[in-house]
Amino acid sequence: MESDPTIDPSFFFGAGLIGLIIGLVIYLAVLALMLWIGYVIIKAAVRNGLREHTMWLESRRGPLR
Repeated sequence: MESDPTIDPSFFFGAGLIGLIIGLVIYLAVLALMLWIGYVIIKAAVRNGLREHTMWLESRRGPLR
């Protein structure tokens, strides 16, 4: 008995579909990570800016009420 040397084309379709899904998940994960890191950086910058501004105001006219 000899085995058939041809490969079923549906094998490549299935492998390509799985690769596409994995690639999409990785792409979305990287995008979400970039957005989260950007959010954290901007949040820290705004917090530091407000703190410095409040300290500057208090140094000019005393503690804020």
